Amino acid sequence: MSDFTGFKCPVCEKKFTAGEDIVVCPVCGAPYHRDCYRETGHCLFEEKHAEGIPWNAETAQHAEEQRYDGSAALRCPKCGTVNPPDGLFCQICGYRLHDGESGEPPGEIPNPISPNAYTTPYGGVSPDEELGGVSARELALYVGENSFYFIPHFKAISQGARTAGWNWPAFLFRGFYYLYRKRYGMGILLLLLTAALSLPSLLYTLRLLTGNPPPTDMLLRLNRLQMIANLLSLGLSIGCALFFNRGYFRSALRRIQRLRKAAGGDVWTQEYPLALSKKGRTNRLLIPLLTGGLFLLSALLSLYLLSFSV
Repeated sequence: MSDFTGFKCPVCEKKFTAGEDIVVCPVCGAPYHRDCYRETGHCLFEEKHAEGIPWNAETAQHAEEQRYDGSAALRCPKCGTVNPPDGLFCQICGYRLHDGESGEPPGEIPNPISPNAYTTPYGGVSPDEELGGVSARELALYVGENSFYFIPHFKAISQGARTAGWNWPAFLFRGFYYLYRKRYGMGILLLLLTAALSLPSLLYTLRLLTGNPPPTDMLLRLNRLQMIANLLSLGLSIGCALFFNRGYFRSALRRIQRLRKAAGGDVWTQEYPLALSKKGRTNRLLIPLLTGGLFLLSALLSLYLLSFSV
């Protein structure tokens, strides 16, 4: 076997050392750490295979020089994200791509984390893989937090999976979580449905607190209506948990494609990833505002109900 000591693995960007478990691409001969190749699932130089260009020490050195001379895309050595040639920081994890203004590649990462489904923003999916017509990298930029959870589910959905996974935040918070993920239309609709389903409980409580109680048969009907509303509310939560990922994926695809069109199809501009981050990701400010508003509304409603018992 050839000695690859001192060369860098194309995936993790770490230099090979003596005794490491190394595999080579059967087509071009490019070396990889076995775990890195297993995670990626393919050779990173596939575009060269059709040209019959084999991997060798000279081409590896040329690729290394080209990576940092401003003429080629920069792949983050920490998370694997492909960044624009003039990028200074990784658009996903924020790792510095150059040391200062010298244009030199960054040094070794202190205490590096081995790439896996829980330490990369792609959940084990290749950042260049197309999911529904857009790359996993674009989806990760759009999703932001917890993209390592969403990207594998998006891949399964794009491949025709019947189930899209169970989303616990959507189950627990329903409309609030939709608003948090900037799905405002569905979020508002779910909040209205939640309010409508709470009306039977409110009417039942109001009739009990009034000084003139209604007939027993009316209370029984209100109680039955309240039980039905509770069951419907549970069904609504289950529906949110089952279908949020699928709906979120479709919404993300539509928005990303619109942003692509607005950028003229040029996904390497600095403005494009900024637009993805701005239109996507999460709305952290809206949730505390809504929570405060609901707390105030609940306090006013409690005072109103207490007025019946005085």
